[in-house]
Amino acid sequence: MAKQANGRPQPGVITSGSAAQQARRSTGPITGRGQARRAALLKAARSVFERMGFLDARVADIVAEARVAQGTFYTYFDSKDAIFREVVGEAIDEMLEALRIPVRATDPYARVYEALRRYVDTYREHARIIGLMEQTATVTDELRELRLQLRDGFVERSERGFRRMRDEGLVPHDIDLKLTAELLGAMVDQTCHLWFTLGKEFDEAKLMAALTDTWVGALRIDLGAASTKRPASGAARARRKPNPRP
Repeated sequence: MAKQANGRPQPGVITSGSAAQQARRSTGPITGRGQARRAALLKAARSVFERMGFLDARVADIVAEARVAQGTFYTYFDSKDAIFREVVGEAIDEMLEALRIPVRATDPYARVYEALRRYVDTYREHARIIGLMEQTATVTDELRELRLQLRDGFVERSERGFRRMRDEGLVPHDIDLKLTAELLGAMVDQTCHLWFTLGKEFDEAKLMAALTDTWVGALRIDLGAASTKRPASGAARARRKPNPRP
């Protein structure tokens, strides 16, 4: 426990582990074995957080999952909060990396669909951690910034795609692309939250077609300029999209 100038413990401030452990936490493991142990703790922590939630999970649960001593945990992390931030950071990096893969479609409607499909699938894969992020985003500034980092990554990528379409003459110049990306991103975020975190049921093909229709409509994309013929219904459009996943 940290001490005040008079040598007494400072209330509410706890530091775990020896000076050597604290130094290692600051610099990170330098050996392959140390890096492997740290990675195993992160993997175990993610499993525990996804199964038990952030509030109910304990350091004891994490070390039991990783099959290591509690002292090993404090060699690499000083608290449950610290390892949770690392787990969240890793999940965000994985999601942003998936979103960086270029859209392959050339048809403007299919381009929008593919971008949305990728975000929805990526969100689904990480839904449990994102749900915990939502719960804890108001706890600390760092967790709030991590959640916004994920959202901003999607919004910025969407805005770049909108600008390319505008440069191609598909989107009118009077649309505020940044604000539109923010609003459409919020819609998709909330839809995924309702769907994957809160468990609201949707017909996936119809939902994906409706999301795509909404984006195309909001951007006033000139489908005719690209000689794109729209199918008769949203369900038909969904069936014609490139490789939709189940």
